[in-house]
Amino acid sequence: MPSDRPAGLRATVCGAGFIGINLIGHLLEQGFEVRVLDHKACPPELDGKVTWFHGDFTDEALLREALANSDIAYHLVSSTVPGDDRKGMITELSDNIFATIRFIDICIALTVPRIVFVSSSSVYGLQEHTPIAETAATNPISSHGIHKLTIEKYLLLYRFDHDVDVRIIRLSNPFGPGQNLHGRQGFIAIAIGNVIANEPILLRAAGAPIRDFIFIDDVSCALVLAGVAERVPPVLNLGTGEGHSLAAVVQVMEDLLGRPLATTDGPLRKADIPTSVLDVSLMRGSVGFAPTISLHQGVELTLRHWQVV
Repeated sequence: MPSDRPAGLRATVCGAGFIGINLIGHLLEQGFEVRVLDHKACPPELDGKVTWFHGDFTDEALLREALANSDIAYHLVSSTVPGDDRKGMITELSDNIFATIRFIDICIALTVPRIVFVSSSSVYGLQEHTPIAETAATNPISSHGIHKLTIEKYLLLYRFDHDVDVRIIRLSNPFGPGQNLHGRQGFIAIAIGNVIANEPILLRAAGAPIRDFIFIDDVSCALVLAGVAERVPPVLNLGTGEGHSLAAVVQVMEDLLGRPLATTDGPLRKADIPTSVLDVSLMRGSVGFAPTISLHQGVELTLRHWQVV
């Protein structure tokens, strides 16, 4: 698989949510032939530009059709987020882990040479030292983190047994235009939704938690590079390597809007990690990626997207 000329390569993207839809745009810009499998219908702006398979990730026949003749399979499907409670765990196991094992089996059967799986920094759980390197112990404190880590282990097992090229991307906290303002995750998006609705922003632990926020365009760029680069380590962190408290994010928004914002305090949930900042030196060295959009720039671009400034 050539690493210097992505044009003409065939990529299948499973999951066209916030990250997936942005990744699709970047793949098209780089000349990829793109197939997409998602439970939503193809959006009008992508009609005629991609081959869209409308259906569920658990549909084996549809998955086979979507993955046929692909050079790279991107797995971005997840039914959980870090703050979810542990209700419906059997369904979650079926939707995430069992479905992914079937996905890997199909990739092996169809000789798809490369799998890129978007995992999560939540696999690290509570850490004494930051930034967190890929060699740190993995002790997730959420069902979401456990699902992601379990999928990682199965991918590495298949890599060992079948020599399939696996790239596991442990993603920090993506944000940017298009993220759901009323979703279950994404502090910046939810905060903007609160601002638009004239509602106070929930700052758990007075905004003390620290996160590694990375702009969505940088995420998509890194995922494309991780997909085409040769001789890449199987596990890579993806973030900026810089931490910002939630209170600092609100301060950035106040500076850009030129006014104070109402906030309300709340306790940390059991699954909330106080500090999560990733060591991204391995990603930088192996695929040549470095983030280009600062937190301030990214927040401004996102506010402008929603016509708040």
